[in-house]
Amino acid sequence: MKSLKIPEPEKTVVEDLPQPSPGPTELLIKVMACGICGTDIHIFRGEYFGEYPIIPGHEFSGIVEEVGIQVTRFKPGDHVAVEPNIACNNCYNCLHNRQNFCLNWDAVGVTLPGGMAQYVLAPEQNTFDIGDLLFEAGAFMEPLSSVIHGLQKVEFKPGDRIAILGAGPIGLLMVQTVKHMGAVEVTSVDKNSARLEAAGKFVLI
Repeated sequence: MKSLKIPEPEKTVVEDLPQPSPGPTELLIKVMACGICGTDIHIFRGEYFGEYPIIPGHEFSGIVEEVGIQVTRFKPGDHVAVEPNIACNNCYNCLHNRQNFCLNWDAVGVTLPGGMAQYVLAPEQNTFDIGDLLFEAGAFMEPLSSVIHGLQKVEFKPGDRIAILGAGPIGLLMVQTVKHMGAVEVTSVDKNSARLEAAGKFVLI
């Protein structure tokens, strides 16, 4: 399979690699869409705590190609997206419902091979059916979940007035989400005029 690999900071190569085989609880996914996150840029620049080489890409969706022998929720042909963060569910933080601080944390596309390849492995427990959703939309599942989590933390309610600092990709997702959820007024702040123009279009929808 073709893959994009970062062998060391400031360097990328396209390599032919063997197609991986799923373990008992894993899926082999044919990648159909993959986003580029700020984390991927940090990995490329060397601002990264993990080991090189790495195949990046943690915002992706695709088609199930093969399933492990213990997989029960999916079959070949299913359309899926992946939550890339893999918690051990056994360390102190996980047992206190703080999986985002897992002491044994892994992530597809960060510490494990990611979606910037034709095929990628993912655990069944981290995979979600997207039905007939466009693959490009499915690849937004991970960043959109961050937006929704943020809104839950600030206890957003329909009718609220919202100010969003930053109109990058997450900020633009936030603008669209709060408009959809009933914000009566949305103010977007950014130094980049092109990003503000995009935010303005979403505010008016």
